[in-house]
Amino acid sequence: MRIPPGTFSALLMLGSSVMLIPPTLGAATVLLEATTLTSFTAVLASAVLLVSTMLFAVFALLGVLALTRPRPVAEQPSLPAPVVTSRRLVPGMVAVLALLAGCAQPAPSQAAVPAPCESAAPNAVTVSAALVGGRADPSPHRVSVPLGTPVLLGVTSDAAVDVHVHGYDLEYSVEPSAPGCILFVADRAGLFDVEAHPDTLLLQLEVK
Repeated sequence: MRIPPGTFSALLMLGSSVMLIPPTLGAATVLLEATTLTSFTAVLASAVLLVSTMLFAVFALLGVLALTRPRPVAEQPSLPAPVVTSRRLVPGMVAVLALLAGCAQPAPSQAAVPAPCESAAPNAVTVSAALVGGRADPSPHRVSVPLGTPVLLGVTSDAAVDVHVHGYDLEYSVEPSAPGCILFVADRAGLFDVEAHPDTLLLQLEVK
């Protein structure tokens, strides 16, 4: 039995869209269970949910179009009917995937500037935290910072650790021998976690 032209491409597109359902549901579940939408896990789940949802819609639409496209009628019975192959879909799919990849890229962040912990820039808000025995000391708390204000963030630790400021994508290392401090401008409004990797919350910066 001869398969109608375009059926294979349609089934391939529809099958690809069905395979995107598990990652989409998984990302949605992670996002619903996240305690804060600004954590690294929540941001990653949002990106996966966005990309998988859009790819699902693209593949499903291409599959439906391939199934419902009118079939050309051959003028001579001896000539085979033209077959719509997936090659015609490749340029469009490449353009769509490139657009999605560009949308999923995070906005460029400012560089973390090391700064002496004993001095701060004029009008800077000094924020301090400590990591003792793998726990924040004092316990995780919220610090209010006016939008556009310089922030001097200092962290001490009894073990080597990497500190990450979510939302600003700032990361730097702290050694047990000396506190680590950076200076940056709080130019993004919102609530941002400051964590000691992998997942120890030190404090939250509320910029408004």
